[in-house]
Amino acid sequence: MSDTRTAPLPFAARGPERASRLRSDALVAAARQARGTRLIAVGADQTIALDGASRLARLPAAAAALDADLTLLGVDEEGTTLFAYDATDELGAGRGRGFASLREVALTLDPAEAALAAHAVAIVNWHRTHRFCGRCGARTEVEQAGHARRCPGCGAPIFPRTDPAVIMLVVSGDRCVLSRRFGAPETRWSALAGFVEPGETPEAAVAREVREEVGLEVGTVRYEGAQPWPFPASLMLGFEAELAPGASDALAVERSELIDAQWFTRAALREALGDGQIDLPSELSLGHRLIRDWIDAD
Repeated sequence: MSDTRTAPLPFAARGPERASRLRSDALVAAARQARGTRLIAVGADQTIALDGASRLARLPAAAAALDADLTLLGVDEEGTTLFAYDATDELGAGRGRGFASLREVALTLDPAEAALAAHAVAIVNWHRTHRFCGRCGARTEVEQAGHARRCPGCGAPIFPRTDPAVIMLVVSGDRCVLSRRFGAPETRWSALAGFVEPGETPEAAVAREVREEVGLEVGTVRYEGAQPWPFPASLMLGFEAELAPGASDALAVERSELIDAQWFTRAALREALGDGQIDLPSELSLGHRLIRDWIDAD
């Protein structure tokens, strides 16, 4: 892949130090009361409070109700303790002035700020969807500075989960496979993708998804990079997968999953992108980076 890999993907830069050493009840209580503590406010629908185009708003701790559940995000380079705060109740469902969709603003945020935003949005969404125990139905309680919940009824511990997903550019010489997915703009072509299933390695998931979606057999699978994807809680694992030696290149498109899939040469893809016949996924995504780097590698 080309040198664009040196630029961090959105959400993939190093954010503030997560400070797991501070995840005790006593230390959290002291941090919440400290004058310099700040809150990263998450609103409804994965919105987040901003202070200008490139920086997240940092609200004083007093902005949250005394009994509000907060999650420790860490300590930034200035020594400020940061908490994630679900602002939907206190701030008009988080849709008011100063809130913006993380999808829409991620590319304008400073990379470290985007990583911090991804952490805050993902952890707040996890709390919203795990308020009750999946084992007995009792209301769960927050522990470990927001990094765990526990059921007081059956004692079950509940920890945040990240769903691994693979996204892969299938290549053969000077060609790659791109697909059109349901719900995407008519001209949008993207790499193949899917979730890793239980008991499966990412490499096995790549081979399975390619086989299921377009009927191809892949051989060498090369890891290219990863990207946290807080919509709502995925970790995208990027790969380049080569068509297996001697395997057929005939595409058998699974129409329940894809509208279409085609082989593109680099030259044809450059031409189609240049004259607007097709477009790629958002620059926000790892999929865009995989395709663009492959196009530019020649």
